[in-house]
Amino acid sequence: MDDTLRQQIDLAAFPADVQVTHVPGPGVVLRATQGGRGLELQVTPDAQRIYGEGPALSAALTQLKQAAAQGLPEAHADGSFERLVFIGD
Repeated sequence: MDDTLRQQIDLAAFPADVQVTHVPGPGVVLRATQGGRGLELQVTPDAQRIYGEGPALSAALTQLKQAAAQGLPEAHADGSFERLVFIGD
């Protein structure tokens, strides 16, 4: 994860018990986890191109923070997490 993305994650001020990481995948995939719960949000390359990388990632982090505040979903039986996708219109 590059320093700029780490800085954006830190500025989003997630609750202390929520970990946000950048995971491999197409575009930028952010994963918020809390215990055995979690949610991934994929920002597609088209979304980054159309909305700009910074604004698209900011919107993704806002969505993840809202999901964390409401309670992240349980992990799937295979250990994977639900994934939301932010696409370009």
